[in-house]
Amino acid sequence: MEKIVFYEDRDFHGKSYECKGDSADLHGFIGRCNSVKVEVGWWVLYERNNHMGYQYVIGPGEYNDYRHWMGFNDCVRSCRIIKNLKGSYKLKLFDRPNFDGHCLEVTENTKSVQEKWLRHQVQSCKVLEGCWIFFEHPNFCGRQYLLEKGEYRHHSEWGAPKSTVSSIRIILEL
Repeated sequence: MEKIVFYEDRDFHGKSYECKGDSADLHGFIGRCNSVKVEVGWWVLYERNNHMGYQYVIGPGEYNDYRHWMGFNDCVRSCRIIKNLKGSYKLKLFDRPNFDGHCLEVTENTKSVQEKWLRHQVQSCKVLEGCWIFFEHPNFCGRQYLLEKGEYRHHSEWGAPKSTVSSIRIILEL
C-alpha cells in the first residue's frame, strides 16, 4: 500500500503525519512541512488544500528538506497518490490552444524542449500514454505540473498560469 510521512521540521523531526491510500488534506494535522519520507508510490504534493497551488511530484525516497523536492517553501496542505504509471509513454505538444498549430510528439525525457522544438510556448497537449511532469525551466527545474492521460485544451487545464514548458520528465514506476 502507498505510504508517505510528512514532518514539520527538517531531518524528519517534529510533529509528523502519515498518509496511506489515495489522498489527504494535511490542514489540522501539521502546520508546516520541512521533510518527507515516501515509502511506497509516487505522490503529488500541493501547496494549498483541495489539491490546489504549487505542485511537487515526488517518488520513493527521503527528502530531509523541502528544497530537495524543489519546494518553494515549507507549505504542503494536501497530497494524492499518482496512479496508472505502467505502460509506454507518448505525449503530443501543440503551440496553440485546442490542439492547433505546430505539433511535437514526445516519448522520452526532454531536458530542453526548445532544443527539439523551436517554440517558446506549449498552449495545449494530449497525454496519450503515461504520466508526465512539465517544468517551467530547462533541466527539470522550476514550477512543476503533473499531467496524466487525457487532453488539455489550454495550459490553465494543467494548472499553469502561463504556457511556458521548458523541460519534460516521465514518471516511471519503481
